[in-house]
Amino acid sequence: MLGRLFVVVASMAWSMGAHAAGPATAAARFRQAHQVVVSISSADGFEVDSSPGAVTALQAQWAAGRDFVVTLLDRDRNPAPVAVTRAARRDAGLDLYLLRLDADTFLVSMQAGAFGTVFVAHRGPDGHYRPAVALDAMPIASHARMPELAAWQPAQSGKDCQDRISQPHWNRCGPLAVDRLIRLPDETGGARRFAILADRVAAVGGTVRYQVSIWRWDGRAATPLLARTLFQVLDKPVFASQDARGFTLHADEEYESLHACGECAGRQTIWHFDLPPTGARQPRFRSISPELDLVDRLYTRLFAHQPAPDLAAPSVIAKLSHVELDMLNSWRYLGESRGARLLCVDALGFEKPQIFRIVHRGQKLWIADVTFARAHACEAPGSH
Repeated sequence: MLGRLFVVVASMAWSMGAHAAGPATAAARFRQAHQVVVSISSADGFEVDSSPGAVTALQAQWAAGRDFVVTLLDRDRNPAPVAVTRAARRDAGLDLYLLRLDADTFLVSMQAGAFGTVFVAHRGPDGHYRPAVALDAMPIASHARMPELAAWQPAQSGKDCQDRISQPHWNRCGPLAVDRLIRLPDETGGARRFAILADRVAAVGGTVRYQVSIWRWDGRAATPLLARTLFQVLDKPVFASQDARGFTLHADEEYESLHACGECAGRQTIWHFDLPPTGARQPRFRSISPELDLVDRLYTRLFAHQPAPDLAAPSVIAKLSHVELDMLNSWRYLGESRGARLLCVDALGFEKPQIFRIVHRGQKLWIADVTFARAHACEAPGSH
């Protein structure tokens, strides 16, 4: 079983030397390991080379970081996350975030420079904390069902990772940085659940790749329940909200015909992760602008010379049948009129902006009319 791969006591090696030496020595070991990673990183700190030595250096850095964190946790019977975080930053330059899962267990994110990882720290019967599952050191077999989790592995963090595999599998490449740890409602049987939101570290690009994973902690083992990849433009947040049912993310997707520039927001969607009593289920998706989705589908049909009576009135299809479309320029809602919603769309290739009158026909949206507007009509008031 996948969950049994991550048993606390037996599945991971434990360095008693670092524990016995105390926090000061453990902090020095981490700083030394981190300097090795810095030496094989790019000048901007966003990439590491793809040599076996780089893999070993990253593995050593995270192992030293875990040893340091558990020595800090062991200093107090009831560790205070704020105090542990402050000590890690002061003594080792290591950024931490601790999320308590139960009385003896913390979910810990570590950030060293631009790179990050996550592990579970659990206090055993002897009263000492030890690392349980560590995302950067999971057995390879654990990636079979959720291959994107391989992006946490140091072996997948080299700058040539995306050159070695096909584009559909790029979500298996790191390095990653932790964006947020999310404590989720417990399962019916009492097992803890949590989510990890992370982004791929990259020096350039207007669109960022994110990974979200949902996990179960049952006191002995950590089991991944779900992992998904999503994208968002650099200047827009991904995490939206959390409630008793689960949590919500914002994502950026591509239109079929209304293409956006690399740094521009495309099709904005909402991902709802509603949790069942046990386990996890795939998210529900909702578009922020379903009317614009409808216009995109209409142009996709028109360009393919396919009929579209279910999307728009014959007069609309006739007016737009010879329109050329390149890249989405601007769009906005203009309000409502006589039970219809007015949507203004402008794109490169349009001679004039287009205003669509969209109504509900049954349970679906339908374009009842389209008119052509003055220049800049779709831009926000005051922008010209």
